[in-house]
Amino acid sequence: MRADASPGRTTRRLLIVMFLLAVPGMAVVRPPGPGAWWPSPDLWWHLRTADWILEHLALPTTDPFSAFGAARPWAAYSWLFEILIHRLYDTWGLMGVMGYTLIAALAVGIALWVLVRGIVPNFAGSVAITLAGVAALVPVVSPRPWLITFLLFFLELHVLLTARRTGNMRLLWLLPPMFVLWANVHIQFVYGLGLLGLALLAVVLEPVVGRGGVDVERSPISATRLFLVLALCTAATLIGPYHVHLYRVVFEYITQSGVFNAINELVAMQFRDPADWVVLALTLAAMFALGRQRPLQLFPLLVLLAGAAVAFRARRDAWFLVGGTCVVLASSAASWLPHDPFRITKFRATVIAAGIALLVGGVGYAGGMTESRLATYASERYPIEAAAFVEKHQLPGPLYNHFNWGGYLMWRLPNYPVSMDGRTNVHLPERVDRSLDTWAGAPGWDADPELTSARLVVASVNVPLTALLRADTRFEAIYEDDVAVVFVATPLLRYPLASRAEAEADD
Repeated sequence: MRADASPGRTTRRLLIVMFLLAVPGMAVVRPPGPGAWWPSPDLWWHLRTADWILEHLALPTTDPFSAFGAARPWAAYSWLFEILIHRLYDTWGLMGVMGYTLIAALAVGIALWVLVRGIVPNFAGSVAITLAGVAALVPVVSPRPWLITFLLFFLELHVLLTARRTGNMRLLWLLPPMFVLWANVHIQFVYGLGLLGLALLAVVLEPVVGRGGVDVERSPISATRLFLVLALCTAATLIGPYHVHLYRVVFEYITQSGVFNAINELVAMQFRDPADWVVLALTLAAMFALGRQRPLQLFPLLVLLAGAAVAFRARRDAWFLVGGTCVVLASSAASWLPHDPFRITKFRATVIAAGIALLVGGVGYAGGMTESRLATYASERYPIEAAAFVEKHQLPGPLYNHFNWGGYLMWRLPNYPVSMDGRTNVHLPERVDRSLDTWAGAPGWDADPELTSARLVVASVNVPLTALLRADTRFEAIYEDDVAVVFVATPLLRYPLASRAEAEADD
């Protein structure tokens, strides 16, 4: 009898797979809090961009949302994602946004498991490696277009490795259509092109390394074929409304590395989160496995090294390193673990899907994840009532705002160009640094030209600049609640200080 034919063993394995694949979904529906998916200020500017696109039935070529970016070239490079997330929000509110995040996160987990189990045909080994990879990805699960990048990257890696292993060249022709979608969803499609470049480099280097006396695995794919696929995939990225101009955006991000020190998701791993230690453990284990590997597999080695370079520079890019480490560990495990696969039949897939739905639904229900709960959480993080006050009284601009609130104010107050928001390729690194220093009350804050020219400031009650503005005779607070304070330039003072209760009574 086959090992997985035992009813008891099959049941246990089904339960294990259910839990493994449900982990990303459970991370999405857990109650909001530190590290939860909801603190994503960029969500709002994506929604605002979709509003603009649907209103004008066109895509912007200059920035229509900020005072600084007006008339400057700007491409809505995630426009397909923005239309999708707008439709979901318009139909189901914040629960629709959560639905996107949930489905995308589950798909990423499944893609990673497919990648690993395609290399190591051992149930326990594939589950252990995938679980470690999924655990490392949990902190970056949020309603952002990068989830689609994770998914497509793992699928591309699976296609390349399968083609190398089987010699099936036809699989590679799946990649150009994938890049058409990828380039219109997220700017990190360039990482996918980079992965193809690494595959080509490996094929070129394998004979060279082999002549040096190293036992190296040779790919059945010719360099000519891979170069042709890379050229076609590059051409596929030009199929879209921005075509070659997408590469201007890529250049902007590459050359504006200064923001890596200012944006939380772009800073290096600080090892205050358990997931960072999981990434480090995966990396060390993969390097150890490479040292013992015979023959040497050059392509996984290059993916691992490239992943380490980007992931240890910016914690957001840990997914690249996770993909590389999982491939290396799976390749190593395949050489010594016994052949013990777990076949996924239609019936088993149905059972697994039902189990995932129960697990994720149970966690969401226990955490009270409802539209009202998400709305309440949003009201504790964003200036919802303050924005309503500004809108009602039509306070004059220009507006001065914090980096983290720019996206929300852009969406909630579309008639007020923001001074700063999360689109770091629009706002130059020196401006981002200057703005953050001003909000932190650093020396020279009172000479910030954008603050001094502002007639309206929407500020968090918890930042140093708010306390400084209370004592600054150039500004007067006319509204305050538990989250935000609205200041106006003193000559424009028309309203007495309003508490939340007064504002509600006024309404």
